[in-house]
Amino acid sequence: MDLEVGPIKRLLLTVPVLLAVLLSGCQNAFGFINARWISEITLDCQPAGGRAQSESFESRTFTDPAFIKLMADAMNGSKRVQNDLYHGAEFKMKLTFGDGYTEDYILNLGEAQGKQGLLVPAENSAKGYTVSAKDADKLRKLVYGEAGSAIQLSMWDNL
Repeated sequence: MDLEVGPIKRLLLTVPVLLAVLLSGCQNAFGFINARWISEITLDCQPAGGRAQSESFESRTFTDPAFIKLMADAMNGSKRVQNDLYHGAEFKMKLTFGDGYTEDYILNLGEAQGKQGLLVPAENSAKGYTVSAKDADKLRKLVYGEAGSAIQLSMWDNL
């Protein structure tokens, strides 16, 4: 009877470990970013980020739920870059949650349509994540579009 209990105990100990490993592999390193918990996203343009300061903006805060959802979806769909990163910073991005907690990132979108974006946690700039070209294209239009254009922001509700 002891022979039967040993394999069962090992199986009962192994299953939770395997389940934890499998579930952790299904998330990006951010965990899940819930758009409903974010109250605003601030982008601070970095002068060396590609566009001349006069062509862009110094700082812009987005509170529109459509933009926040798009950014959260882009972050949740991002994929880890396996190579070492050497990058500049186009935008410093700050997520502000409803309880006042903030998280800082570097966001690089570039100007070229059809190209992936890059998202890097500020506390670990050697670890980066690609933003899909589809999400990066949508973000480019909103970020580089006319400041404060509610029509442009709300059109993403239908996508």
